[in-house]
Amino acid sequence: MTSKINLAPKNLVGIQAKGPSSFNEVEQSGSKFSEQLWREFIGKLVENGISLDRDMYGVSWPADDLTPPQYVHYFCGFESDGDVAGLTSLKLEGGNYFQYNCEVLAVDIDKGFQEAYINAMPNSGLKGRQGQHLEIYGEEYDPDSPIARFRILIPVE
Repeated sequence: MTSKINLAPKNLVGIQAKGPSSFNEVEQSGSKFSEQLWREFIGKLVENGISLDRDMYGVSWPADDLTPPQYVHYFCGFESDGDVAGLTSLKLEGGNYFQYNCEVLAVDIDKGFQEAYINAMPNSGLKGRQGQHLEIYGEEYDPDSPIARFRILIPVE
């Protein structure tokens, strides 16, 4: 199921790095890059006794001028009203988003992003805009499941 939603601005805390996008054919897989960053982030939370029982956000924005970008800035984190020692803060801009409810084999997670960006979004009739691209891993996401269920949010006018 897909829909257009409006997301309020939020303050997030987490970690950030630059790496290949899910469309980077040379690197083969943006999911390997983001998976490594998520593992590092979750490790930091566990070390600091921070609960994992919350929505987690993946936030990306282009790191090059290609369409689609081959490299992205990627942030993984959670909503927080204040700073958390050892984590970076990021302002989630909010706004209108095309929401794609993704359900794919966890080993093929890049295919979910490609379906959202190459088929679902263009067929929605919505017009994209500049902004942060989001993934939201809520209660529907189970990291131990062979099926990855999460939401992909693409900025739209």
